[in-house]
Amino acid sequence: MTRVVFVVIDALPLGLVGNTHTPHLSGLAAEGGSNPHGGRAVLSTATYPNHASFATGLPPADHGILVNRVWNGQEFRPASETGPRGDTIFTAAREHGRSSAIVVGDHHLVGVMGGFDADRHWPPEGMRPDVALDEFRYATNAAVIAAVDETDLIDADLCVVHFNEPDTVSHRFGPDAPELAACARQTDAALGELIERLRPRWDETVVMVVSDHDQELVTAHGMDLAAELAARGLPGTVETEGTAALVMDGPPVERLRELDSVEDGHVIDDRNTIVWGKPGVVFGPWLDELRGSHGSPRCARQVAVVGGGDPAAVTIGEAVATARPDATWWAPTITRLLTD
Repeated sequence: MTRVVFVVIDALPLGLVGNTHTPHLSGLAAEGGSNPHGGRAVLSTATYPNHASFATGLPPADHGILVNRVWNGQEFRPASETGPRGDTIFTAAREHGRSSAIVVGDHHLVGVMGGFDADRHWPPEGMRPDVALDEFRYATNAAVIAAVDETDLIDADLCVVHFNEPDTVSHRFGPDAPELAACARQTDAALGELIERLRPRWDETVVMVVSDHDQELVTAHGMDLAAELAARGLPGTVETEGTAALVMDGPPVERLRELDSVEDGHVIDDRNTIVWGKPGVVFGPWLDELRGSHGSPRCARQVAVVGGGDPAAVTIGEAVATARPDATWWAPTITRLLTD
C-alpha cells in the first residue's frame, strides 16, 4: 500500500532549489520529478488560503478561506477557528480505512487544514507548543522533526509535515537576503532528516514537497486601503493581507483599480474582491523593520517536487514536470493514491 508524505516548506523560493542550497530536495526530484517553473498558488498568495487548497483541492471561493482571516458575519477572525469548507485529505483517508497524521510548525494550520480530523495531530489542540520557537513564535524546524518522532507520524498512511522557518526569515530580511539562503540550507537538512526516517518503507512511499507561496520585497509600508475607500465615499470592508487586501462588499473592481495604492484586482465572488498594490507596496498595519511579504500574484510561484521509492512517484513526478500544478491539484492526487 502506498504511503503519501506531503511536505510544505513555507515560502521556500523556487530560485533556491538546487544542489547548492537544497541537495536533499534536489535528490528527491531526481527520483520522481519537478516542474522547473514551479507550481501556482491560489489568490491571495497567503499561507492559509493555500494550505486550505492543499487539504481540500478546492479554490478559496469554495473552501471559504480567502485571506488568513475569515469573515464570521460580524468580524474577521483567524481561519484556524473555522477551518475549510469541504472534505479534506484527512477525511478521505479515514473514509477509506487509511491512517493519517499531521505535524506543523505553524500551529494554526491544524485548524486551517482540517487536521483535527487526522488520527494524530501536532501541536495538541492546534495550540502554540512549549518547544523552541522562531522569531514569530512558530515551532522551529528542529522542534518539528522532534514532533515527527513524538507522534510516530511516519507510521501513518498519510503524513503531512510543515516547516515554517523560511517564511519567518523571508519576512524579516526579504526574499533575496543571504539569511534566507542559509535558512533554506538548514531546512533542507531537516527535510533530509525526515527522509532518513522514511527509508525503511521507501519502496512504498511517495513524497510530495511544495511551498505555499513566494515573497516579494517590501519598500512602501502600511498603505491604508480602508481610508482610501472612505476618502472617495466608496463602500467596502477591508482585510489586509500583506501585498494584497480583501475588499468585501466594495465597489466594482474597475473603481478599485482607480485607487492610488491599487495596481489591479480579481473578483472572487459576488461579495469579495482581492486587490494588490504596485511592487513594493504592502497594506497596513505593518512593522517597518520587516522586508518581505506576500499576497499578490507576484508571489504565486510554488515549489513542486515529487520523489520516493514507490513506482507511483515516477508517474506523478512526470505529470508535475509536464504541467504546472496549482495548489488545488495535490489533494485529489493524494486521495487517488490512498484509495487505489
